[in-house]
Amino acid sequence: MIIKNAKIVLKDKVINGYLEFDNNKIINICQGKTNKEGYDANGNYVLPAFFDSHTHGGYGYDFNMGTESRSLQLNHYLKEVVSEGVASIMMTTVTCSQKDLKSLADNYLANKKIDNNNVIKGWYIEGPFISKDYKGAHNEKLIRKINLAELAYISKKLPAVTKLLAIAPDFADNLTKLNKLNKKYHIAIGHTGANYVCANKAFDLGCKRVVHLYNAMPDFTKREPTIINAIFNRNDILCELICDTKHVAKETIENTYKIVGANNICIISDSLFTKGLKDGVYDLWNMKVDKKGDLDYLHNTNKMSGSNLPYHKQVELFGKITKCSMVDIAKVSSYNAAKYFKIENKIGNIVKNAQSSFVVLDKNYRLINTFINGRLITKK
Repeated sequence: MIIKNAKIVLKDKVINGYLEFDNNKIINICQGKTNKEGYDANGNYVLPAFFDSHTHGGYGYDFNMGTESRSLQLNHYLKEVVSEGVASIMMTTVTCSQKDLKSLADNYLANKKIDNNNVIKGWYIEGPFISKDYKGAHNEKLIRKINLAELAYISKKLPAVTKLLAIAPDFADNLTKLNKLNKKYHIAIGHTGANYVCANKAFDLGCKRVVHLYNAMPDFTKREPTIINAIFNRNDILCELICDTKHVAKETIENTYKIVGANNICIISDSLFTKGLKDGVYDLWNMKVDKKGDLDYLHNTNKMSGSNLPYHKQVELFGKITKCSMVDIAKVSSYNAAKYFKIENKIGNIVKNAQSSFVVLDKNYRLINTFINGRLITKK
């Protein structure tokens, strides 16, 4: 199979040429033209398909649900999310009881059996080991300090599964336990009140990712340095960014791009199960939320609880706000997330033998088509 007449976006440059691939991998990346039959990109850009590494679900499915009697809903979600240009996700769960967390571990592989396109790349455990002061929409009653036995159960149950754990280093004695987790978990800092010193200690102990930068953490201040000051002083932290222009203003998105750079940003949807559903009141994690357009709010408040803007729309907004190159778009939408998990030679990158999943974007960053495992799955 071939995509021709394309501007192919590689890790560090764009070339004019064509791609040869099958249902499993990229076979050749060629410069110039070809007379072979294939999909004509008409001079548009071909990038690695998107990697949404922080999503709680959508289209009626929530990853805290598990799979029991809900396989049709999960299957529906997996079919819909690829229409956003997303070929890879980290299934993200929120704070729940120890019993429910272990049950999610027990049933994780059942999710994978339904995932015919291998979209699910791992499990993102966002809570319960977070700060009650910055809990957001998490259930405060279920928030607890790091429980090593609980996490050992998950590691033993899912030894080969990529696992990302969000923690608040300032809560209880979480900071003292990080050395015992680094070998089995990737660790992110989030839902935290960490100041400059605490954040840097956690970064130095191996926490190289931040959960939805600016949200559920102290603001940047001039007199009392916070976690944000610490991030701005480093160049080794991957910053999640919700780019719906509501959770983070467009001016802040632009400034973040200038300050931390394209190598240290990954766009996330932070989508909830309400994405794609009608506006209304829904039950979410034992609380009610009001869905209004592309945002969810805690019921009868103006407190945002999640974004429902499709992933490709967030990528488009980031491009238009920052006016960045397509190479940088590929970094923030796919490559950086893959590199963080050390799988950039498999996904998130157009290199030989990588997964044959692509998006076709026009010069205005708009999604035209998507290929998943070599198959064209959306049309203009």
